[in-house]
Amino acid sequence: MLKLSSINLLLRIITLGSKFLLIMGMTRLLAPAEVGVYGVLSTTIGLSIYIVGMDFYVFNTREILSSKSENKEFFIRDQFLFHIFSYVIFLPILIILFILNIIPVKYAFIFYVLLVLEHLSQEFNRVFITLSKPIVANVTLFFRSGAWAYAAMILFFISDETHNLWTVLIGWVSGVLFSVLLSIYYLKDLNWHIVKSKKIDWKWVKRGVVVSFPLFVGNIALKLAEYLDRYFITFYKGKALVGAYTFYGSLSNLLVIFAQTGVIMILGPKVIRNFQSGDYKTYKIQMKKMTSGVIISTIFISLALAIGIIPITKLIGKPIYAENLSAYWTLIGAYAFSVLALLPHQTLYVRFKDKAIIVSSLISLGVSLLLNILLVPKFGLIGGATSTFGAFFMLFILKLIFAIKYKNAREPIEKN
Repeated sequence: MLKLSSINLLLRIITLGSKFLLIMGMTRLLAPAEVGVYGVLSTTIGLSIYIVGMDFYVFNTREILSSKSENKEFFIRDQFLFHIFSYVIFLPILIILFILNIIPVKYAFIFYVLLVLEHLSQEFNRVFITLSKPIVANVTLFFRSGAWAYAAMILFFISDETHNLWTVLIGWVSGVLFSVLLSIYYLKDLNWHIVKSKKIDWKWVKRGVVVSFPLFVGNIALKLAEYLDRYFITFYKGKALVGAYTFYGSLSNLLVIFAQTGVIMILGPKVIRNFQSGDYKTYKIQMKKMTSGVIISTIFISLALAIGIIPITKLIGKPIYAENLSAYWTLIGAYAFSVLALLPHQTLYVRFKDKAIIVSSLISLGVSLLLNILLVPKFGLIGGATSTFGAFFMLFILKLIFAIKYKNAREPIEKN
């Protein structure tokens, strides 16, 4: 595992390095308001991906891992056919974002292009992880999130005329499009000719929707709990301050990315497979490795982020990014609890305790909404960060309580 984790971490570090340089370049060369628009745009795309995907992958992941290998091509095909129908339903509804001016209408076309490409790339990425191909997943992720950012930075320094948000957005489209094409190429080795022998299984798709929808509600609640602060800050404080907050959030989110890449992506499928096969001894060993890996990475990355922000803000040279560091440090604590919550989440997920996951997410969303209403209008960025901290702390506590409650539940049935 160590060698595989190291390769994955190296790939992810290269990717993260590009995003770090990009956000640094944006904060230094673009107006804070433009950074704010980027923050709202990227946040909204992140939320919309959950809407169009409806978390169908959760159901399909369990199906692939619990079934015979010759069935995986059918599962993958039927999932992506389902997504085509979800696009037809949900994409028109999202026009409300531009009617309400949450996103300026001039970004409408590129928003839809990015949304579809990002969703496809993410679903391909999840398929590779399910098939235990984390290196392939991280290679495609590099082009989705990394390579284009390096290209954008080069353009920033070649010409002053590129110092605008469109340089970033066009680069983003190019990168994620290439990642989709590369993912299709990597999947060509599967036994696709057999899918011609069987029509799409609509009963299976319907069952997947029924099983996934409750988790979709829980996950969209969780993402709203994470991102509500940015919308409240945009409404009450303006896009310049949300630009600074986006910068803080991008750095703090490194905690989650490192834990998922170095630990969860490697051990997650093994944990599910061992539990579902009844190999509880190996399952416990893998869970212990996951727990120690997540805790250690969280401690060290948190310290590095907390200390490293001082020279970073001096390098940027704009007061708005140095004046609200208390919000940044609070966000580090918030995302640390978000990472720790992944551990009890895993124990609940393998036991099909979906109701516990959903309840935890909905209560956390309620905490986030209440605190944002109370704190952001008066306290601004620190109010938003405190709201997110409260939501993630509640999420961790609730999932931990449920995990302890169900620790002796072993049968992987879909009943709660």
